[in-house]
Order: sequence, then C-alpha cells, then structure tokens
Amino acid sequence: MTVRLLGLNCSPRDNSNSGIMLETGFEKLDATYPGECEHSVIHLRDLHIEPCKACNVCGKKKDGTFIPCVREQEDDVQTILDAMVAADGILVATPVYFGLPSDLFSKFIMRTRPLRHQDFKLANKPVGVLATAGRRSGGAETAIIATWLPFVRNGCLVVGNGDGTCQFGAYGWAGGRGHVLSDEWGLEQAFQTAQRVFKLAGVIKAGVEASGYENYMTFSYSQGTRT
Repeated sequence: MTVRLLGLNCSPRDNSNSGIMLETGFEKLDATYPGECEHSVIHLRDLHIEPCKACNVCGKKKDGTFIPCVREQEDDVQTILDAMVAADGILVATPVYFGLPSDLFSKFIMRTRPLRHQDFKLANKPVGVLATAGRRSGGAETAIIATWLPFVRNGCLVVGNGDGTCQFGAYGWAGGRGHVLSDEWGLEQAFQTAQRVFKLAGVIKAGVEASGYENYMTFSYSQGTRT
C-alpha cells in the first residue's frame, strides 16, 4: 500500500525556510520508508489565488446538488483543492507572522469552503503543521493552532509530531533563507510530524480498503441553526 501525502508550502518567499522544512521532512520519510510514500509539494506563491468573494453560493445547493466556487475558472485554486482531495494526508508549512500563519495561507484556506459544503470532502484526512519563526518562542505554537482550525472545520484530523515530546507540530527557528538548516531539532520535528501524518494516513487508508467504509459526513444547511 502506498500512502500519498501533499505538502502545502505557504511561504511567499522562494527558497524559504518553511519549504526547506517541508522537503527535509519528506526526504527523511523517503529514507525511512522507501517505496511506501508518494508525495508532492504545492508552492502557493507560484499560483494565482483570488480571495473568497463571500458570495455564499459555492458548495452545495439545498437540493443536494454540488456546485463549484464561482471563481473556479478565474484562478488556480481548483487544482489545489483537487490535490487535497486526492491525498491521503496533508502537511502545511508556513512562516510565522505575529503568531499567525502567513496571509497567503489565510487567503487560500478560505477557498476550501466548497469542499466542506460538498459533504466534507477532506473528512478524516490527517493534517500536520510545520511553522518557522524568527525566535524559538516567536509564536510557532499559536500559528500552528490557528492553522489547525480551518482543517477541523473541514473534518480533518489534526496531529502533532507524535513522539515522546508530543508537540503541536514542528517548530522551526530561522532567520535568513536557509538558516533553518542549522536547527537540527526543528528539522527533526518536521520529520516526526511528517511521519505522524504518514502513519495515521496509512492506518486510515488500510481501514477504508478493508471495510469498504465511505464518508458518512453530510453537510446540511439546517444543522446547528435555530428552528
């Protein structure tokens, strides 16, 4: 069984420390589990991403018909959404700005709303976060937790790094481009987080294949509203 992982690099910079953490995590995963993991990385900075129009149209009509985002033909977002749905697990890498993920992440993640309304197409996918800050205590934890929240709303399963320290994810410490390569502990956490996503995604995929399980989550406009 091959597990397919998708990396989302949310840094606006090329050759970024966030991207290095993501690639390092995948490289060590390949070395540890040869032939068991397929992975790809999408660099959001390279794509055209329009902001959500807040039109409240996308996703699903009240009769159950799925409808795409009204901006489907205007930018590259649908390509990213398709890759997320096809993946067994997702790793997100982001720089930390004021204790939060990048505005590029925030701009993109709002566009996943159609997947939530289309009966939670991302449900039960493990998601891990790698955050890179200029200081070891520079807001990585809050950035990771803030990154989790939209994925929880999409029905995903957020994970930490999964070893004995049981951190929220990977905390990279870096200044200029490439500086994260000197942060051995941050890079080790990147691998641990990637490994956690990989292992959990494998367990879920094996269970689905063995049981014939289908996603039971159905989006309803009436749930959670007053009658």
